[in-house]
Amino acid sequence: MAAPSQPRGGPGTPPRREALALDVSAQAPSASTPAGESQRQGPSSATAVEEQFSIPTGYGDDRIVLMVKDPWWLFAYWDIHPNTERTARRQLLPHEVAGLHSILRVYDVTGIDFPAQPAHASCDISLSDLATNWYIHVDAPNRSFIVEIGLLANGGRFLPLARSNRVTTPRFGPSDVIDEAWMTTDEAYWKLAGTLGVGVSSSPLGWSALLGQALSSGGWSSVSVLGQGRPSLVRGFWCRVDADLVIHGSTEPRAAVTIQGHPVTVRKDGTFSLRVALPDGTQTITIDATSPDGRHIRTVTPIVTLAWSGSLTSTAHRSPRTTGRRMAPKPESGGAS
Repeated sequence: MAAPSQPRGGPGTPPRREALALDVSAQAPSASTPAGESQRQGPSSATAVEEQFSIPTGYGDDRIVLMVKDPWWLFAYWDIHPNTERTARRQLLPHEVAGLHSILRVYDVTGIDFPAQPAHASCDISLSDLATNWYIHVDAPNRSFIVEIGLLANGGRFLPLARSNRVTTPRFGPSDVIDEAWMTTDEAYWKLAGTLGVGVSSSPLGWSALLGQALSSGGWSSVSVLGQGRPSLVRGFWCRVDADLVIHGSTEPRAAVTIQGHPVTVRKDGTFSLRVALPDGTQTITIDATSPDGRHIRTVTPIVTLAWSGSLTSTAHRSPRTTGRRMAPKPESGGAS
């Protein structure tokens, strides 16, 4: 049974337990305060009104932030102080005020030092007066962007108010970096990449068309070649064998490389690579590397032959010869494989 409560304020009266439970904001007595004086102070009211806070609509930072959503979309948000916009408006001539509106100007700055170097391209997005954020559809994987928010006057004059950070959209699809030490089987590749491949016969397209398609799609080809021994349905049994060609090499980092007349990306360390579907027969591949100053060209012409052999045999009359394929690369000089 609990002891009866003691009157408050008496000498040596301990603090009440219920008071300790309610007075969560009570502070410990300071060194200069006598212990008895601390005990005589009554607890603060448990029903005290908590101080109210509100989030401001803006902080006046004159700032715009750019973020990446996915390979095709960006997201921007901004905060511009009204005085900043008023100061910009004072620079306008009377005939420029008509039709004045806020815009986002999106710059493609891939591989350049902006604004010291001009952007590859730009586009304008008209904003509503109260907008503070915007989704931007760039539709450009593996590209770098910077955004400015400002006022577009009548006659095309642009008054920037803030400039964003630089962002780069991610790649779409497999990387074009090929490390020969980590090459994998087609089965494992498709498990990782998904069903991106498209079965296409090599005969009507030809080598140049296949190579051009691979280059235009970013380096890795999703084109599969059906060889002469394409699958035949016999009692529900079939077998398919395809072949890809990996061309890789290195040169000066600022050199320009073309394969069959199509430009190939040279990485920062000077390496380049390309994987394409290999058609049947003999292919002569022309690889040109042009020096950074454009005065010298190094040409390498490997010759690659793909020949298919094999046939469908019954297990009851198995031939000692096994079905297979033969690729005989015949490069004329080094530098690519």
